[in-house]
Amino acid sequence: MIQDFNYHTHTIRCGHAVGTDEEYIQAAIQAGYRILGFSDHAPYKGMPLPKSRMAWEQLDEYIDSLTALKEKYKDQIEIHIGLETEYYPECHEQKLELLEKVEYLILGQHSVRPNGEGTFFRFNTKEQLMQYAEKICQGLETGLYTYLAHPDVYVFRQDSFDRTCKKVARMILEKAAETDTPVEINVHGVQRGRQSFPNGTMQYWYPHKEFWKIAAEYPLRCIYGIDAHDPRQLLDLQSVLDAKKELEDLGLTFIDEPFVFQHR
Repeated sequence: MIQDFNYHTHTIRCGHAVGTDEEYIQAAIQAGYRILGFSDHAPYKGMPLPKSRMAWEQLDEYIDSLTALKEKYKDQIEIHIGLETEYYPECHEQKLELLEKVEYLILGQHSVRPNGEGTFFRFNTKEQLMQYAEKICQGLETGLYTYLAHPDVYVFRQDSFDRTCKKVARMILEKAAETDTPVEINVHGVQRGRQSFPNGTMQYWYPHKEFWKIAAEYPLRCIYGIDAHDPRQLLDLQSVLDAKKELEDLGLTFIDEPFVFQHR
Protein backbone atom coordinates (compact mmCIF):
# COMPACT_ATOMS: atom_id res chain seq x y z
CA MET A 1 0.00 0.00 0.00
CA ILE A 2 1.29 3.48 -0.91
CA GLN A 3 -0.07 5.06 2.26
CA ASP A 4 -1.61 3.10 5.13
CA PHE A 5 -3.42 6.07 6.66
CA ASN A 6 -6.40 8.08 5.41
CA TYR A 7 -7.86 11.10 7.18
CA HIS A 8 -10.58 12.02 4.68
CA THR A 9 -13.66 9.89 5.37
CA HIS A 10 -17.31 10.97 5.44
CA THR A 11 -20.49 9.56 7.00
CA ILE A 12 -24.18 9.49 6.11
CA ARG A 13 -24.72 12.58 8.28
CA CYS A 14 -23.54 14.87 5.48
CA GLY A 15 -26.52 13.81 3.36
CA HIS A 16 -24.57 12.65 0.30
CA ALA A 17 -22.69 9.61 1.63
CA VAL A 18 -23.79 6.02 2.24
CA GLY A 19 -22.90 3.29 4.72
CA THR A 20 -22.63 3.04 8.47
CA ASP A 21 -19.71 4.31 10.51
CA GLU A 22 -18.76 0.73 11.29
CA GLU A 23 -18.81 -0.30 7.63
CA TYR A 24 -16.19 2.34 6.84
CA ILE A 25 -13.98 1.00 9.61
CA GLN A 26 -14.43 -2.61 8.50
CA ALA A 27 -13.61 -1.66 4.90
CA ALA A 28 -10.48 0.18 6.02
CA ILE A 29 -9.32 -2.86 8.01
CA GLN A 30 -9.98 -5.13 5.03
CA ALA A 31 -8.00 -2.80 2.76
CA GLY A 32 -5.03 -2.81 5.11
CA TYR A 33 -5.21 0.69 6.55
CA ARG A 34 -3.43 1.20 9.84
CA ILE A 35 -5.11 4.53 10.59
CA LEU A 36 -8.53 5.85 9.59
CA GLY A 37 -9.55 9.43 10.24
CA PHE A 38 -13.16 10.55 9.91
CA SER A 39 -13.64 14.11 8.66
CA ASP A 40 -17.28 14.54 7.78
CA HIS A 41 -18.55 17.91 6.58
CA ALA A 42 -18.68 20.23 9.59
CA PRO A 43 -21.91 21.89 10.69
CA TYR A 44 -22.62 25.60 11.11
CA LYS A 45 -24.97 26.84 13.78
CA GLY A 46 -28.32 27.94 12.42
CA MET A 47 -27.39 27.14 8.81
CA PRO A 48 -28.46 23.56 8.04
CA LEU A 49 -27.71 22.14 4.58
CA PRO A 50 -29.13 18.60 4.72
CA LYS A 51 -27.57 17.46 1.41
CA SER A 52 -24.17 19.00 2.06
CA ARG A 53 -23.19 18.70 5.74
CA MET A 54 -24.33 17.42 9.10
CA ALA A 55 -26.54 19.54 11.34
CA TRP A 56 -25.03 21.05 14.49
CA GLU A 57 -27.42 18.85 16.48
CA GLN A 58 -25.76 15.74 15.00
CA LEU A 59 -22.26 16.66 16.11
CA ASP A 60 -22.30 15.02 19.55
CA GLU A 61 -23.83 11.82 18.17
CA TYR A 62 -21.13 11.74 15.45
CA ILE A 63 -18.40 12.00 18.08
CA ASP A 64 -20.06 9.51 20.44
CA SER A 65 -20.53 6.92 17.68
CA LEU A 66 -16.94 7.13 16.49
CA THR A 67 -15.57 7.18 20.04
CA ALA A 68 -17.38 3.92 20.79
CA LEU A 69 -16.12 2.33 17.56
CA LYS A 70 -12.60 3.60 18.25
CA GLU A 71 -12.64 1.57 21.46
CA LYS A 72 -14.30 -1.46 19.84
CA TYR A 73 -11.69 -1.71 17.06
CA LYS A 74 -8.64 -0.43 18.97
CA ASP A 75 -6.77 -3.71 18.50
CA GLN A 76 -7.30 -3.67 14.71
CA ILE A 77 -7.05 -0.04 13.58
CA GLU A 78 -6.35 3.43 14.95
CA ILE A 79 -9.34 5.75 14.61
CA HIS A 80 -9.25 9.55 14.71
CA ILE A 81 -12.16 11.98 14.76
CA GLY A 82 -12.04 15.20 12.77
CA LEU A 83 -14.12 17.39 10.47
CA GLU A 84 -13.78 18.86 6.98
CA THR A 85 -14.68 22.53 7.04
CA GLU A 86 -14.44 25.70 4.99
CA TYR A 87 -12.94 29.01 6.02
CA TYR A 88 -15.48 31.73 6.72
CA PRO A 89 -14.22 34.60 8.90
CA GLU A 90 -17.68 35.10 10.36
CA CYS A 91 -17.62 31.51 11.66
CA HIS A 92 -14.12 31.62 13.19
CA GLU A 93 -15.37 31.21 16.77
CA GLN A 94 -17.33 28.13 15.72
CA LYS A 95 -14.10 26.59 14.36
CA LEU A 96 -12.45 27.07 17.74
CA GLU A 97 -15.47 25.44 19.37
CA LEU A 98 -15.25 22.50 16.97
CA LEU A 99 -11.57 22.00 17.78
CA GLU A 100 -12.53 21.63 21.43
CA LYS A 101 -14.63 18.64 20.41
CA VAL A 102 -12.58 16.85 17.71
CA GLU A 103 -8.93 16.04 17.07
CA TYR A 104 -8.39 17.82 13.76
CA LEU A 105 -9.86 19.92 10.98
CA ILE A 106 -9.08 19.74 7.28
CA LEU A 107 -9.74 22.71 4.99
CA GLY A 108 -11.98 21.96 2.03
CA GLN A 109 -13.45 25.13 0.53
CA HIS A 110 -16.74 24.34 -1.20
CA SER A 111 -18.51 27.69 -1.37
CA VAL A 112 -18.17 31.43 -0.81
CA ARG A 113 -20.62 31.66 2.08
CA PRO A 114 -21.58 29.33 4.94
CA ASN A 115 -25.19 29.13 3.76
CA GLY A 116 -23.93 27.25 0.69
CA GLU A 117 -24.18 30.13 -1.77
CA GLY A 118 -21.45 30.53 -4.35
CA THR A 119 -20.31 26.94 -4.81
CA PHE A 120 -16.91 26.54 -6.45
CA PHE A 121 -17.93 23.19 -8.02
CA ARG A 122 -18.90 24.91 -11.27
CA PHE A 123 -17.47 27.03 -14.06
CA ASN A 124 -15.92 29.95 -12.17
CA THR A 125 -15.38 33.51 -13.45
CA LYS A 126 -12.05 35.22 -12.81
CA GLU A 127 -13.59 36.98 -9.82
CA GLN A 128 -14.90 33.70 -8.40
CA LEU A 129 -11.54 32.01 -8.89
CA MET A 130 -9.86 34.79 -6.95
CA GLN A 131 -12.46 34.43 -4.19
CA TYR A 132 -11.49 30.77 -3.91
CA ALA A 133 -7.81 31.60 -3.62
CA GLU A 134 -8.41 34.31 -1.06
CA LYS A 135 -10.59 32.07 1.14
CA ILE A 136 -8.01 29.30 1.06
CA CYS A 137 -5.12 31.63 1.87
CA GLN A 138 -7.02 33.27 4.73
CA GLY A 139 -7.90 29.86 6.13
CA LEU A 140 -4.32 28.59 5.96
CA GLU A 141 -3.13 31.67 7.82
CA THR A 142 -5.24 30.70 10.86
CA GLY A 143 -3.13 27.61 11.51
CA LEU A 144 -6.27 25.65 12.45
CA TYR A 145 -6.07 23.06 9.69
CA THR A 146 -4.10 19.82 9.63
CA TYR A 147 -4.04 19.85 5.82
CA LEU A 148 -5.63 21.37 2.73
CA ALA A 149 -8.11 19.07 0.97
CA HIS A 150 -8.61 18.97 -2.82
CA PRO A 151 -6.93 22.34 -3.50
CA ASP A 152 -7.47 21.95 -7.26
CA VAL A 153 -11.28 21.58 -7.31
CA TYR A 154 -11.60 25.09 -8.70
CA VAL A 155 -10.50 23.73 -12.09
CA PHE A 156 -13.49 21.35 -11.98
CA ARG A 157 -15.49 22.95 -14.82
CA GLN A 158 -13.03 25.43 -16.33
CA ASP A 159 -12.55 25.62 -20.09
CA SER A 160 -8.78 25.61 -19.70
CA PHE A 161 -6.01 26.02 -17.14
CA ASP A 162 -5.57 29.66 -18.05
CA ARG A 163 -3.57 32.54 -16.58
CA THR A 164 -6.05 33.07 -13.74
CA CYS A 165 -6.05 29.35 -12.86
CA LYS A 166 -2.25 29.46 -12.70
CA LYS A 167 -2.33 32.57 -10.51
CA VAL A 168 -4.78 30.89 -8.12
CA ALA A 169 -2.55 27.81 -7.96
CA ARG A 170 0.50 29.88 -7.06
CA MET A 171 -1.37 31.89 -4.42
CA ILE A 172 -2.61 28.72 -2.72
CA LEU A 173 0.63 26.75 -3.01
CA GLU A 174 2.76 29.65 -1.81
CA LYS A 175 0.59 30.05 1.27
CA ALA A 176 0.60 26.30 1.93
CA ALA A 177 4.40 26.27 1.75
CA GLU A 178 4.66 29.39 3.92
CA THR A 179 2.41 27.85 6.60
CA ASP A 180 3.87 24.34 6.21
CA THR A 181 0.40 22.93 5.53
CA PRO A 182 0.32 19.60 3.65
CA VAL A 183 -1.79 19.50 0.49
CA GLU A 184 -4.04 16.65 -0.53
CA ILE A 185 -4.08 14.66 -3.73
CA ASN A 186 -7.74 13.74 -3.73
CA VAL A 187 -8.41 10.18 -4.87
CA HIS A 188 -12.17 10.71 -5.19
CA GLY A 189 -11.46 12.63 -8.40
CA VAL A 190 -9.66 9.61 -9.81
CA GLN A 191 -12.55 7.35 -8.86
CA ARG A 192 -14.84 9.56 -10.95
CA GLY A 193 -12.73 8.68 -13.99
CA ARG A 194 -11.20 10.81 -16.72
CA GLN A 195 -13.43 13.52 -18.13
CA SER A 196 -13.49 15.33 -21.46
CA PHE A 197 -12.22 18.91 -21.22
CA PRO A 198 -13.14 21.66 -23.73
CA ASN A 199 -9.57 21.68 -25.08
CA GLY A 200 -10.02 18.08 -26.21
CA THR A 201 -8.00 16.38 -23.49
CA MET A 202 -9.21 13.57 -21.28
CA GLN A 203 -8.06 13.99 -17.69
CA TYR A 204 -9.19 13.84 -14.10
CA TRP A 205 -11.15 16.81 -12.78
CA TYR A 206 -8.81 16.40 -9.84
CA PRO A 207 -6.00 15.80 -9.27
CA HIS A 208 -5.47 18.20 -12.18
CA LYS A 209 -1.97 17.63 -13.49
CA GLU A 210 -1.29 21.23 -14.49
CA PHE A 211 -1.96 22.34 -10.92
CA TRP A 212 0.39 19.71 -9.52
CA LYS A 213 3.14 20.61 -11.98
CA ILE A 214 3.16 24.02 -10.31
CA ALA A 215 2.97 22.40 -6.87
CA ALA A 216 6.20 20.57 -7.62
CA GLU A 217 8.01 23.93 -7.68
CA TYR A 218 7.27 24.56 -3.99
CA PRO A 219 8.68 22.97 -0.81
CA LEU A 220 5.43 21.19 0.00
CA ARG A 221 4.41 17.94 1.62
CA CYS A 222 1.61 16.00 -0.05
CA ILE A 223 -0.86 13.44 1.26
CA TYR A 224 -3.36 11.15 -0.44
CA GLY A 225 -6.96 11.54 0.71
CA ILE A 226 -9.61 9.02 -0.29
CA ASP A 227 -12.49 11.44 0.40
CA ALA A 228 -14.63 8.36 0.94
CA HIS A 229 -18.40 8.79 0.74
CA ASP A 230 -18.97 5.03 0.47
CA PRO A 231 -17.11 2.26 2.34
CA ARG A 232 -16.30 0.60 -0.98
CA GLN A 233 -14.09 3.56 -1.90
CA LEU A 234 -11.67 2.55 0.85
CA LEU A 235 -11.33 -0.85 -0.81
CA ASP A 236 -10.48 0.71 -4.18
CA LEU A 237 -6.70 0.69 -3.81
CA GLN A 238 -6.25 0.78 -7.58
CA SER A 239 -7.43 4.41 -7.59
CA VAL A 240 -4.60 5.35 -5.24
CA LEU A 241 -2.15 3.66 -7.62
CA ASP A 242 -3.74 5.52 -10.55
CA ALA A 243 -3.37 8.84 -8.72
CA LYS A 244 0.28 8.03 -8.04
CA LYS A 245 0.85 7.10 -11.68
CA GLU A 246 -0.75 10.35 -12.86
CA LEU A 247 1.71 12.49 -10.90
CA GLU A 248 4.74 10.27 -10.32
CA ASP A 249 6.96 12.07 -12.81
CA LEU A 250 6.63 15.41 -10.99
CA GLY A 251 8.89 14.66 -8.03
CA LEU A 252 6.36 15.58 -5.32
CA THR A 253 7.28 15.01 -1.68
CA PHE A 254 4.87 13.05 0.53
CA ILE A 255 4.48 12.89 4.28
CA ASP A 256 5.77 9.52 5.40
CA GLU A 257 4.50 9.46 8.98
CA PRO A 258 0.94 9.84 10.24
CA PHE A 259 -0.14 12.94 12.12
CA VAL A 260 0.03 13.12 15.89
CA PHE A 261 -3.03 14.74 17.47
CA GLN A 262 -3.75 15.98 20.94
CA HIS A 263 -5.84 13.31 22.65
CA ARG A 264 -9.38 14.37 23.54
